[in-house]
Amino acid sequence: MKLTNCYRYMAVLYTASCGAASPLYGPLETGLQESQLLNSLKTCKSLEGPETDAYLSRTGLNGAYKTKKPIGGLFFSLHFEYGKDGGLKAVSFYSTTKAGKEEYDTRLKSLYKRMLNGLTGIYGPPMNLPDWIEKESLPAERVLYMHMWRLQPGCFLMAGLANMGASGYIPVFRISPPSGMPPKSRKDRNKLKSEWAAIPEFYEFIKAERFLANAVFAMSHKKYPDALQLFQKAADLGSPNGYWGLAHLYRLGPDGVEKNMRLADEYTRKSALSGFARAAMKFGKTWDQFCKSQDFTEAEAREWQNRNLRAARAGYASEQYNMGIICLYGFGVEKNLETAREWLEKAASQDHAQAKAALKALPDAGTGKDTPS
Repeated sequence: MKLTNCYRYMAVLYTASCGAASPLYGPLETGLQESQLLNSLKTCKSLEGPETDAYLSRTGLNGAYKTKKPIGGLFFSLHFEYGKDGGLKAVSFYSTTKAGKEEYDTRLKSLYKRMLNGLTGIYGPPMNLPDWIEKESLPAERVLYMHMWRLQPGCFLMAGLANMGASGYIPVFRISPPSGMPPKSRKDRNKLKSEWAAIPEFYEFIKAERFLANAVFAMSHKKYPDALQLFQKAADLGSPNGYWGLAHLYRLGPDGVEKNMRLADEYTRKSALSGFARAAMKFGKTWDQFCKSQDFTEAEAREWQNRNLRAARAGYASEQYNMGIICLYGFGVEKNLETAREWLEKAASQDHAQAKAALKALPDAGTGKDTPS
């Protein structure tokens, strides 16, 4: 479906400057013709696309390439806008995770908050503080923007929402040359800040935690197909532990689950990039090795760490367990067994099975015992 950009509250500021190409994303820049764009997409380390060009000949470039690394825990597909001369004008990133119409003020707000925090972690605070877009103000097949960043001269980022019609709503952001003013709010700034702060970033994890607990229970009773379905439901909600559970089952191929190493590797990578430390350690025993293997920038690495901490502080057992493992192994933070124990105890108090097992194996402070393998 083709969505038309609708710049609500935005007045035209100025047109793109004369002739000089503007960087958009990785090796992508304005003015690229489609053949040049395809070559640039293939060399972009932050993206993954179809294995053959035959697929592209049927579908075109829009939607065919996706972000390899999540932003705010979300993955995005890329869509391209061209100027009158056929050259690339802008790149839009559509979240691959949707929210239904009944989830506009719950799940969608949470998804947008995660994207907003992810973009802020990478690019810094946005240049404006707007109102949340009310559902009745977002027509079908339209994109409305809220937050805006000036990334560098000639390159701006705008984040907002897309109404996909019957499919629901998705967070979206767009990188382009300057084209408008960011939306402004008439509300008191402190009131507006408190409204944005009150939006839960990990609303979906409430439901994901139930799926994860039921999946572990199913596994303990050797109901592996049931566990697979439950881990998939948690993964669909963006749970890094959900991805990890899928990877585990596909790698082992227990009774009722067909062994699939390709899917096991794919979900291990998704789990790692989404913040799950045990998965990340599969790509590097140390934090530096992991970041190098995944081509993390310093900002991306910091965003990975901060998102984990925010999720753990929000009270989700799987994320508290994850922080316990991070502190236990000193994975991106200073190794601290007491802090690890505190996080693991928080998770165990919520009946998290992996946290309970980790606590039993945790060496006592001052015993001189090494970190469990």
